[in-house]
Amino acid sequence: MADESSKESGRGLPEGLREAIEGAFAATEKTRGRAQDLTGRTRDRAQELVDGVSRRGIDARGTLEGLRLVSRDELGALERKVDDLVERIEQLESESGSKNDG
Repeated sequence: MADESSKESGRGLPEGLREAIEGAFAATEKTRGRAQDLTGRTRDRAQELVDGVSRRGIDARGTLEGLRLVSRDELGALERKVDDLVERIEQLESESGSKNDG
């Protein structure tokens, strides 16, 4: 007859094999738990990043909506006014120069 360690348990498996299988299941369960925890943390971090990008997009949209774009006609009118002002300043400077000389 075999010694005590080789006796089979009630399920027909040697005690050592049964313990090894249970140990493997326990280790797998721990690994699965860690993987689920890591997956949860990764999901949370990804959501934080998506929320941050979304907030920045909303901020940028608000900034762009606050800007007033100038049409070509408005820009042309402004250029003409600047040209008129330049001419007027030149005229005033030439008039003041001739008065200072006299």
